[in-house]
Amino acid sequence: MISMKTLLHKYGNPLEWDSATKSALLLCLTLFAHSQYLLWAWYQLSVFAPEANQHYVNIAFLEPRLSFFGYVWAITLSLFLLVLSLRKRYPNSEWYEHLATQYYSGTLIYCSYVIGTLNIATGVVLAGAPVVGFILFNRRAVVLAFAVSIVGQIFISYMCAWGGWPYAPLVMNFQEAGGVLSHFWFETMYYFAAPHLIFLTVFAYHVLSRWRRREDEIRLLSLTDPLTQLSNRRSILSNLNHEHERSRRYGASLSLLLVDLDHFKKVNDSWGHYAGDQVLIEAGKALKCSVRQNDYVGRYGGEEFLVILPDTDTEGAYQLAERCRQHLEALEIKVATSKPLKVTGSMGLYCNETNRTITAEQMLHYADEALYKAKEGGRNRVVRSDERVKVVNIADVPTL
Repeated sequence: MISMKTLLHKYGNPLEWDSATKSALLLCLTLFAHSQYLLWAWYQLSVFAPEANQHYVNIAFLEPRLSFFGYVWAITLSLFLLVLSLRKRYPNSEWYEHLATQYYSGTLIYCSYVIGTLNIATGVVLAGAPVVGFILFNRRAVVLAFAVSIVGQIFISYMCAWGGWPYAPLVMNFQEAGGVLSHFWFETMYYFAAPHLIFLTVFAYHVLSRWRRREDEIRLLSLTDPLTQLSNRRSILSNLNHEHERSRRYGASLSLLLVDLDHFKKVNDSWGHYAGDQVLIEAGKALKCSVRQNDYVGRYGGEEFLVILPDTDTEGAYQLAERCRQHLEALEIKVATSKPLKVTGSMGLYCNETNRTITAEQMLHYADEALYKAKEGGRNRVVRSDERVKVVNIADVPTL
């Protein structure tokens, strides 16, 4: 018999299974439950059963039905093997799901009649099975099976209430003298409920965990630049707003660094977009490695990067910016038909240490003005927003 763990490991995400595999899983659970019921019935009728159990089990009702339980078990096994044998040829036929859900529903309706419709085992199935069913199976199959189950449960309950049928004909002395709950039936009901409860809990946990992981992946993709794997524009601006609000609230300095790769258009025009992509990837890595763990680096757009430096004054930010500039300058990007490309960047720096009331948009504006002055001043340099320019020596090598 194929266990649920084996199916989960072999076939991956249950939401992506074909109809036959989903149906085989439900028939596997049904077969396990029927095996459990059959073993319990056989034990109660065997010489090994304690004599005390005869006080709680209606042997006259159970004994002639033991062979019937055996036939049901054999039918369940046959249906399970049939679905598995047809799975490769007809993997996505909806009738599999109708067959599995209706069979599961029908056999459990009979079992609930035998042990009582108003007990924990019946409640676990009625409450949990539809939830997992709607996640896994075709909605039409689940709605039909659930409707049949509800109608069946109501019909049996009313027949028992009106005296047409005995309620829970297998059960005797559910309560001891004085109204005390029978330990035998208390443990037996949990024995009947256990496989359904365990399966529903484990399966729901597995599916919901996959959903959470998928949501996290989608969220990460929505906030990540697919090329550089840095924060995208939306994400880095969200980080800026967060840090700006924190700066205003607690009075900590906040610095921004706008970085623009020099002569980037020439790379795409001369060596193609693949080389341009490599330049952006390596530049992003260099910037990320140049800053601290609590700093933010994101692709602001095109060949521009935005670096956010929380709790950093102008002098500290300038030192970090200079380190970023040097790491960019040290890069050499290998291309197939040319000597390695040298990378440089122009940088505009702004810090709000003298003006905490400035908005995030104004900070970006002043950093952009400083970046423009860095380009005007010869590129490959850092310019602070107060327009002080640090002139650097540019190596006499081909640059971007």
